[in-house]
Amino acid sequence: MPEVISFALVAFPSLVVIINPLMVTSVFITLTASATPEAKRAIIRKTTLIAFGVLLVFAISGTVIFKVFSITIGAFQIAGGIILFSVAMGMLHARTSRTKQTPEEMDEAMTREDIAVVPLAIPIVSGPGAITTVIVLSGETRALPNMAILFLAIVVAMAIVFVMLRNAARIQRFMGPSGLNITTRLMGLVLAAVAVQFIIHGVESVLPELATVMRVVPKP
Repeated sequence: MPEVISFALVAFPSLVVIINPLMVTSVFITLTASATPEAKRAIIRKTTLIAFGVLLVFAISGTVIFKVFSITIGAFQIAGGIILFSVAMGMLHARTSRTKQTPEEMDEAMTREDIAVVPLAIPIVSGPGAITTVIVLSGETRALPNMAILFLAIVVAMAIVFVMLRNAARIQRFMGPSGLNITTRLMGLVLAAVAVQFIIHGVESVLPELATVMRVVPKP
């Protein structure tokens, strides 16, 4: 029993902190600035469901999926970091919606739900950090009680993300335009730093493999 409690004390906060629902909400507000309320609700549902499914799959399978596709965690971290960095650049400019929409923007709004998959669900919510966290936690023990705790931690983290995204409009009104722009830029800076850190960790993890390949390749 003490082992289960200690595992829960690690699993719940680590997963919530690495996902960072506040940062997710800030990105969501920026990316859905011109979306309709109905579109936003659809994006929220799709984002949380996909992110939940991704984290659950990796919690159950561990590193099997990476092995099947011959993908290393380092490569995943680098790819995720590049995507996050591109999103962060937009946040640093605090892009907001315009009062009028062109026909092209109306057409774009019809396909705006696609952002629920990339970049919201992957890699902002279920990114390299969150996936690595669930893999590490699932790898520590395969005991049924601990796996149930990990499953519950994923559910709680996704519930927090869902609630905060559903209340994004209230958060936006409370903060006001200036406060939102400031927060968006700050979160963009944080997201850029997280993205760079992902890339650094990815490069560090693939360097030994590159060194091995360099040693194996014969010199001309």
